[in-house]
Amino acid sequence: EPICHECVFGPFLSSDAQIMRFVLTNSMMIMFVVMLSLIVVAFAVRRRLEVVPGSLQNFMEFLLETVDGMVEPAVGRYASRLFPLIATIFIFILFANWFSLIPFVGTIGYIEEHHGHEVLIPWLRPATADLNMTLALALVAFFTIHITGIASHGAIGHLKALSQNVFLSPIFIVIELFVIVSLSFRLFGNLFAGEVLLGISSWILPIVGVGFLLLEVLFGLIQAIIFTMLTLSFTSVSIGTSEQHA
Repeated sequence: EPICHECVFGPFLSSDAQIMRFVLTNSMMIMFVVMLSLIVVAFAVRRRLEVVPGSLQNFMEFLLETVDGMVEPAVGRYASRLFPLIATIFIFILFANWFSLIPFVGTIGYIEEHHGHEVLIPWLRPATADLNMTLALALVAFFTIHITGIASHGAIGHLKALSQNVFLSPIFIVIELFVIVSLSFRLFGNLFAGEVLLGISSWILPIVGVGFLLLEVLFGLIQAIIFTMLTLSFTSVSIGTSEQHA
């Protein structure tokens, strides 16, 4: 059945369920699970830091070193300030993507009539397969890009760098705003497509679904890297040339 994307948390919450006008959706539940899991893992690794790392510490160090290898060449002297935020974005997106591969996430739910059609409302839905989540991440990246540019050139200097030409400034402003659309829709589209593909393939032929599942593990990593690299690339452009921020 088609999947409804105006989804709330399965049969446990109605569409009117609100906490101080706050709607708790099924994708937000996965978001909170991902966040809590990462916090627990971070504290567990910190409490058991060893000179010779175990498998969990080794994996987390590998992720952080990967991010550090992307941040340092891109933003130079701003690397130490931006590293915590960029690492958080990368690791959150990576694990949010991988959580979509857990059985029953995005594929098990109940049927409800929506605009005259029967649709599947999943009980749980991947966080990054929700446009609201990817839009929020894109906004964080957008503000990071321009706040760093202001820190580098000052507010007036950053505006001058953006406008370049007084007659073309509206075009350049639209291009900058399009960054939000580009980052959010790219991540959302890939994860949503993967969610649909896994659901269809596992329903038609489970063996084929296993193959797509393995591919989605790789695609989840690739999408996290792409989002991070694009954020760093735009931030690097906002700061200026490598000579300016070496």
